[in-house]
Amino acid sequence: MRYIAFFIVFLATHPLAQATHLRAADILVETLCGQERTYRITVVAYLNTQSNTRFGTSSEVHFGDGSFVRIPVTNATLRPDLGLNIAIATYTTLHTYPAIGNYTVTYIERDRSSNILNIVNSDDVPYVTFVNFTINPADNCNNTPVLTIPPLDRACYKSAFFHTPGAYDPDGDSLSYELSVPASGLSTFASYTAPNNFRFYSNVSQGNEAGNGNPVFSIDPVSGLLTWDAPGTIGEYNIAFRIIEWRKDSTTNIYRKLSTTTRDMQIVVEECTNIRPALDVPADICVVAGTSISEIITGIDIDNHNLKIEVFAEIVDFSADRFPATFTPNPPAFNPAPAQLQFQWQTHCLHVRQQPYQVVFKITDNPPNGPKLVNFRIWNIKVVGPPPVWQNPTLDLVNRQSVLNWSSYACTNASKIQVWRRTDSFSFNPSCAPGLPRYTGYNLIAELPISQTTFTDTNAGRGLSAGARYCYRLLTYYNSPASTPSLVSSEFCFDPIETDEPVITHVTVEQTAEADGKIRISWRTPTGINQNQFPKPYQYEVFRASGLFEEEDIRLAGRIEDTTFLDTGINTLENSFNYRVVLFAQPAQTQVWARVDTSAMASAVRLTFEIAEKEITLAWRDSVPWTNIVQSKPYHLIYRGVEETNPARMILIDSVNVTEAGFTYVDNGTFNNQALEEDKRYSYRVITRGTYGNPTIPLLENFSQVVTTYPENDLLPCDQQLEINITNCDEYLTSANCNQTEYSNTLHWELQDLPDCRRDIVTYKVYGSASEDGEYTLLAQTTLNTFTHTGLSSYAYCYKVQAIDALGREGSLSESVCNDNCPYFLLPNVFTPNSDGHNDTFNADFDMETNPAGITIRCPRFVESVYIRLFNRWGNEVYQQRSNTPDTRLSWDGIDQHGQEVSSGVYYYRAEVTFNRLRPGDRLKEYTGWVQVAR
Repeated sequence: MRYIAFFIVFLATHPLAQATHLRAADILVETLCGQERTYRITVVAYLNTQSNTRFGTSSEVHFGDGSFVRIPVTNATLRPDLGLNIAIATYTTLHTYPAIGNYTVTYIERDRSSNILNIVNSDDVPYVTFVNFTINPADNCNNTPVLTIPPLDRACYKSAFFHTPGAYDPDGDSLSYELSVPASGLSTFASYTAPNNFRFYSNVSQGNEAGNGNPVFSIDPVSGLLTWDAPGTIGEYNIAFRIIEWRKDSTTNIYRKLSTTTRDMQIVVEECTNIRPALDVPADICVVAGTSISEIITGIDIDNHNLKIEVFAEIVDFSADRFPATFTPNPPAFNPAPAQLQFQWQTHCLHVRQQPYQVVFKITDNPPNGPKLVNFRIWNIKVVGPPPVWQNPTLDLVNRQSVLNWSSYACTNASKIQVWRRTDSFSFNPSCAPGLPRYTGYNLIAELPISQTTFTDTNAGRGLSAGARYCYRLLTYYNSPASTPSLVSSEFCFDPIETDEPVITHVTVEQTAEADGKIRISWRTPTGINQNQFPKPYQYEVFRASGLFEEEDIRLAGRIEDTTFLDTGINTLENSFNYRVVLFAQPAQTQVWARVDTSAMASAVRLTFEIAEKEITLAWRDSVPWTNIVQSKPYHLIYRGVEETNPARMILIDSVNVTEAGFTYVDNGTFNNQALEEDKRYSYRVITRGTYGNPTIPLLENFSQVVTTYPENDLLPCDQQLEINITNCDEYLTSANCNQTEYSNTLHWELQDLPDCRRDIVTYKVYGSASEDGEYTLLAQTTLNTFTHTGLSSYAYCYKVQAIDALGREGSLSESVCNDNCPYFLLPNVFTPNSDGHNDTFNADFDMETNPAGITIRCPRFVESVYIRLFNRWGNEVYQQRSNTPDTRLSWDGIDQHGQEVSSGVYYYRAEVTFNRLRPGDRLKEYTGWVQVAR
């Protein structure tokens, strides 16, 4: 806020009478390597000499860290070569930043030129331009772009106008361009109108040079060529555009922004009578470092005016020790048309970099009257590092390793050399494409000092795989700030290795399941074994390890003589596996089986997916001793099932050329032109195709596991149809369980196959409550569709279940299901209180198993309390008892409530029994009856 407030006060204290002198300006930010976080900042201002205001009268440079400096009043130098009434002035300062971070250097000038047609009240609009950059030690003393062509130019009324800043990056980084708007403050912009706006044309539909279309104002994002086709009103315009600096990561090929330079420039449109000159420039070229370039640039002019050809390029500004390009005539001068310029450049290893060098040729005519017209042509020269050269590589069959040799590299400024390997040959002509594309299937196996000229490939100590044809290429890198590869070497291949180990050919998933997955492993009998030393038959042991690369394995079975093995009972749904096969044989003249050799490790293909709206992207990978990038048959096959996970019923929908697309495939509904539906489950399986590069081993085809998913959607899991094993009361009450104290309920549920919901359920939550209308709490989470609730004090319990899909989204709770208890209470019709030890009391627990009629006598079940009253035949109460405990035994021994024995006869009772039931209305029941007292 202090910074902004100062800027406002600064503007307010300078009278408008001083305005109108600044046409344009550029900022250059240069790092001073060796001086930490210190930069040289240069402002070059282009002034209108018709103004009396001097440069520095009202100018500031703000460094972006809260500090700033006022530019002192500085004399300007006339530049008639740039046009009438133009002078330049320069200011340079050093600044050290307090820390790494992002900063914006801002040049602020109160006095912008007046009468700018496309900026309202331009003489009252400050001129502000920026360079934004990041201080990062990893960027190795990075510099911002250099602009070699001044930020003011002249155009002709109704003639197409072209301009380029002639930008280059000293560190060889990439540049891109985009239009902007002139700024008026730190975060504000001028009231600006694009110069091709209709207001500047009498007939905008005929505003281009050809008079047959609307005017165009644009900038090429790659070359930076600005085009205005064509100006429609005479006068002065200011426009702005950005030059953005990018650095490419040589490993990931991802570009990272380093800086942004804003150019606010002036274009003066004048009446012209002559025709714009033209240039004949060679096509863009690519050369190997050390190549000599010599070209003639020709300029022509229909009006036959004298012509001047100028060169703007980084390479002509190189110091002598960097081998600059040269041209003649130099300095440029006007000569009769057609004019020629001789361009020469002896390229050198120092010139190798990722980005081409941009050479801008500018041609200017010189009519006797009126303004000069200009034209630009851009010529790109890419300099690449030469390829490394092989020097008699050899194969060590005894140790199963290759000894690679190559010549000393031609360019000593290269920083490292890389060794790349693949199984089988892959033809690739690098032409002018440095590096080694991933689609070739090569893998980096070593990175060495540039001085090294030999490497022994032991395959990370495992030895080269039997049956495989190994091919190699070399690549060097240059340590410019943007790490730059050379051209790749020619390919060198050895013949297939014949050894005495098994050769795995197939690791294919035959069944995808969590507990009962299956993978079939197949292999070939060793082709190079000495059968005199190790005669047939052979035996094998198969070992498995989890993951694609792990080596801690387990033996799967005893020795077998077959060359195929089915691994069962594994989780192929969630896990990947790799295998190796050990060969056993009986050496000649012995009876002992000996371990001979072990195959290379080979994994199953692992398929993964990512989802998007109406789109599913598949990716697959493996770790195998063969290559699954076969140049002659590069297609992997994609199988799909819709609401179908059975591989036998999945259909082939497409194939993928893995040399172009890699191991990825996007299913966006192009098959049968049917868009993916959000509530459909899609299952996929991929067949890979591989080779050892050995003509005796046919093409290898292996299946991945099956993956199932939905496109991206907001659907919730489908509801569950919940059931409970209801207690059969007849069976329960007749069973011998009178003393049971612990109970359990078993639940089952099934997915309701409905539209507009997800069926990829991975887990379930089971909730329960001791009453129908009570609070349901989480009891368990399970991957099964059944659950047994144990440890209950009764059967009375209610349940709900909730499904959770593969994305972790929870469905709605199911309808509740409940189980209830089986209540039972029965009193006898007779008892004999005669103290003989049999049937002496009146109670609901009988000692006998059956009554005289042969009906099983049942004990009370789930009784919580009993209140009983007994009456004689005249209705007088003789006894009562209340039990509020789980012990519901009655023990009336025929003694009335006054302690007297009742006489034999019939008595009546009324009992209120409270049961343990789920529903409150079912809990209380009244029993009435009679009992015979027989003494």
